Amino acid sequence: MTQLQARLEYYYYLANVGVVRALPENAARRLARAVALRMFAHGGRRQEAALANLALAYPDLSEAARCEIARESWVQTAWGMLDAARSRAWSFEELRRRVRIENPERFEKALARGRGAVILTLHFGSIELAMLTLPLAGIPLTVVGRPLPNPWIRRHMAQQRTRTGAQLLEHHDVAPRILRALRQGRCVAFLNDQYARRTGGILAPLFGARCYTAPGVALLALRSGAPVLPFYIVREARDRHRAVFLPELVLERSGDVHRDVATATARTNEILESIIRLHPEQWLWSHRRFRHSPDLPADFYAA
Repeated sequence: MTQLQARLEYYYYLANVGVVRALPENAARRLARAVALRMFAHGGRRQEAALANLALAYPDLSEAARCEIARESWVQTAWGMLDAARSRAWSFEELRRRVRIENPERFEKALARGRGAVILTLHFGSIELAMLTLPLAGIPLTVVGRPLPNPWIRRHMAQQRTRTGAQLLEHHDVAPRILRALRQGRCVAFLNDQYARRTGGILAPLFGARCYTAPGVALLALRSGAPVLPFYIVREARDRHRAVFLPELVLERSGDVHRDVATATARTNEILESIIRLHPEQWLWSHRRFRHSPDLPADFYAA
């Protein structure tokens, strides 16, 4: 991307943010829903990937039922983007009103050990709102993520994501900084539900098929001794969300590092799958999660 292209993309991004912030909320949601449904109806590789993933996860459902889950996931993704755009103007009180945190005592107990905590989460519900709201509940949050390629959009979104106190760490020689954050008693969040390259990922089951999964959560937890807390946020109404801390993930420590990492990574996928099955319409099904799975045909995502 040239500098000019990046600038034009940034201005287009700002124009869209401006439109959805200027509209009344209900009108903005209707617009986002209409655009999402139109994009889904248009088809394309993302729709094909979503339907392939759903066929794997729900083989007993009819094609029509799986298509309805996929269609609604497009809407939920659009609403999540809408929340991210509009929340820039929301006060801290408004953020607290919209997001209710369930089982906060679980992270309090974990942090009391003095080793920080690893938060295992996924692209589910309005995750951007969760990242904004958790620091307001007294959670010293650090989020690990891939940097956006456009530097202007990346800077704009970083300002939004950190305005309530969260810290961002971008993927690049990030392990020492994560360990430092844990030693400082911070909660480090990983969105660990997407494809990991074969060079760095390990195979772990998800929906009955092994897929390449980033082992960072397991490696860091085993190395640091930090507890692992599964977490998700689910939309319960158009402007109401529930942020949930699940029970701590107990890791096996047999002394065989490779075995322990593989076991823990498989366990993380098992937990993420259980979350997705609670509200399948709120997960990002359009990601090609099962690329290069040895349990699936090579053309699994072919049209």
